[in-house]
Amino acid sequence: MCRDIDLARSVFPVEMRADPEKLALCKGDVTDPTSLSAAIDGVSAVISVHGTFHATPLYKLLIPIFWRTHAPLNCEDVTHPYYTNYVAMQDIVSLCEKYDVKKVVRLTGLSCAMPPYHPVSVLFNALLSFSGRYHRMGEEVLRSSDKVGNFILRPGGLSDAVRDPEKTKLQVDFSGALPPPGRIGRADVADLAVAAVTDPRLAGEGASSDLVAGVRWVGEVAPKTQGDIGDGGSTAEEALSMALAQKKVAPPSVANGKAFALFHGIYVYSFFAILGKLAFFAGSKILPRVMGLLRRFV
Repeated sequence: MCRDIDLARSVFPVEMRADPEKLALCKGDVTDPTSLSAAIDGVSAVISVHGTFHATPLYKLLIPIFWRTHAPLNCEDVTHPYYTNYVAMQDIVSLCEKYDVKKVVRLTGLSCAMPPYHPVSVLFNALLSFSGRYHRMGEEVLRSSDKVGNFILRPGGLSDAVRDPEKTKLQVDFSGALPPPGRIGRADVADLAVAAVTDPRLAGEGASSDLVAGVRWVGEVAPKTQGDIGDGGSTAEEALSMALAQKKVAPPSVANGKAFALFHGIYVYSFFAILGKLAFFAGSKILPRVMGLLRRFV
């Protein structure tokens, strides 16, 4: 499912575009339950990579938010992360349960593993309309389903670069957490998403129905080397084998709304307090001196 069929079709190889057995596209939007229903009905698995870029308006940073747990009820902008990252996942999970879909693969991000007070978490949530918080809430909706198996991918910084398998490996960690920035190529993330629904160790009978994978490149990564190359595999299958052998389990994805609001408030209001102090200092100390200098030349 995509919003622009022509654009989506252009991404795939020519041989796939001409074969309806290999590629079938339908137009829709994750915020529209009707189009979601049409896309999900009849499939055996769902790979969800949708998201949004929604910058926080400056004036909203100043609104007291200590008591908020969700976006304001009068927020009708469907591109807000509350709707795309959270409400849309509620609809997807509900429809998957209705149509007996066995597996959902969801793409979020490494910041979802960070506590509310982590500077990166606060920065992303403050600038991007609590996008990370609503991603975590969407994860919890998926992980709490007892009818749909899940595989959550948490990459760091996505890149279009091509990985050299001799110098850079792919690391998967089922604790769900890896150190930032966690740079990784989109092609490797795609390979892992496909493996989640085709690899019998992940999709077969007896496979775990709740897996959260922190993923990144390790070894020589521009602009700065990250991790130990020995912790990664050359392919998605090899990286998954190494991760499964470690038998790590990610903690629940619960996103406490009040905790996020509290630490957001502490950081943001402290920033504006310091900014106000600097403005007061500039007005009371520096400005008179500047005016005095100007008077000498007038």
